[in-house]
Amino acid sequence: PGTFSGEASECRGFLLQVNLYIEMQPQRWPSERSKVAFFISLLSRRALAWAQSLWDLESPVLNAYALFTAHFLEVFSAASGVLTTADQLLSLRQGSDDLTAYSLRFRTLAASSGWNESTLLSIYRVGLSPEIKQAMAIYDDKMGLEEFIGKSISLSQRLAACPPIHHPSGTHAVPTTASDTEPMQLGSQRLSRRERNSRLA
Repeated sequence: PGTFSGEASECRGFLLQVNLYIEMQPQRWPSERSKVAFFISLLSRRALAWAQSLWDLESPVLNAYALFTAHFLEVFSAASGVLTTADQLLSLRQGSDDLTAYSLRFRTLAASSGWNESTLLSIYRVGLSPEIKQAMAIYDDKMGLEEFIGKSISLSQRLAACPPIHHPSGTHAVPTTASDTEPMQLGSQRLSRRERNSRLA
């Protein structure tokens, strides 16, 4: 089979050729990972950048050929009804997901987007969870994309390792007793009007 650089119109035809080639010589690729490795060896340019991001992160899809090719179609296929790579990137959000999972998904889409690094960094920043986004605000967009992603992952791991902060409960007002609001007493008896008048005379 020939090589594949990332053109959506050639995606399914390329996959068919690779599948047929592997089927005709199964003894050459005895394991799932060897099939994936052969597939990657035929990629170039944007498609190779996508595969490299998976390889660098040791993605689980590399261990199962069916999962890998399904992911390949998800990224590069131009099937109708499927969101474009640009749409998926712009709508991608970390939400409650682990940041490593978010960054993997982002890198996968970014590799086939064709967009420049500055634009991709801005999109990555927007998709971060509020907590991570606020913490990463000290870094500007002049930083390289991979460095920015790496710092965000390190920061996320440090935050996850920190124990939660327990704020002390607010002080409660001491309840007043009836004796606090009553007039001064002598002994245990309240002064009578006559006694008070005699003391004031």
